[in-house]
Amino acid sequence: MKRSKIILPILAAAGILGIASQSVLAQTTIFSDTFGNGSTVQTTATPPTANSTTYEWFQQGGTPTAPTIVPGDLHLIGRTTSSSIAEVQARFTTAPVTLSTVGDSINFTIVFTDTQSIFPAGTNSTLNIGLFNSGGTDPVTGVRLDASGSATGGAVGWNGYVARIGDTGPTSANSQIFTRTPQGAGKTNPNQSQDVLFNGASGGATFTNPNGTTLATTGGPLDGLTQGNTYTLSYTISLSAPGTLTINNVLTDSGNNVLITQTANTSSSIETTYDALAFGWRYTGAPAANSVDVSSITVLDNIAAIPEPSVFALGGLGALALSRHLRRRRA
Repeated sequence: MKRSKIILPILAAAGILGIASQSVLAQTTIFSDTFGNGSTVQTTATPPTANSTTYEWFQQGGTPTAPTIVPGDLHLIGRTTSSSIAEVQARFTTAPVTLSTVGDSINFTIVFTDTQSIFPAGTNSTLNIGLFNSGGTDPVTGVRLDASGSATGGAVGWNGYVARIGDTGPTSANSQIFTRTPQGAGKTNPNQSQDVLFNGASGGATFTNPNGTTLATTGGPLDGLTQGNTYTLSYTISLSAPGTLTINNVLTDSGNNVLITQTANTSSSIETTYDALAFGWRYTGAPAANSVDVSSITVLDNIAAIPEPSVFALGGLGALALSRHLRRRRA
């Protein structure tokens, strides 16, 4: 009986303290947009809500064809040409998500239909996705990336990571994951510093000051998308160890078949705070129109929950009871 009287308080205190010290991941939907709750395109940015934001559309060459937005559909239209770079940018929250505990992660998922040949097989096309820390700065109203006018502000200072899926063409860009760091003025055109996805893919229309750093050449080439089919990109950044990020990108088809998986790690000057996203593609091939219809954009986080103060209080009471018990025995 005496042993049990000692052991039980120890177990109780240890159990309560153990609960208090454990990190419990809590998944939260930060942003979920199906485009029927007030989102806009090509307008002056307004603060994002939990299910709406302002999307800005950027292209290389020519005046961007304005996207359209209706419930269930964000229609993005590339330029009819043999080489078209196009991207959409947006902030998704006014309360940035910070990864601070090992195991914390953030996920950006976009569901889209390849409406009109954004990624034909064998054409050196790419599909790009990224998450960024905007520093609270909205993208500028969509512009030509190879023109003048926006050397500062907008996305010039955005910092984050991009996953690029490359095609099987004869001079295709490798599938890779790379950094996108804050930019100086565009070296050729001021607006090129507004690009956040294409890392020197075009000398006068994509970010080059500085270029991104490749973290991994990963995933292998993708032999095109099928026009008319629906796809899902699921892009995740995790704090996988102290001072280390793991970046993962998965492309699946409408049957949930995995078409490509990309993974990279970095521990160099890591960015752990996120409030902005981007998605886009580079079409190359015979001059042709190219477009997608996005049906949903979702951002989730898995962040270690902080135990309630009452839990710590209970732990403290348990430890105090144990201490008093042991003092009484010594007396």
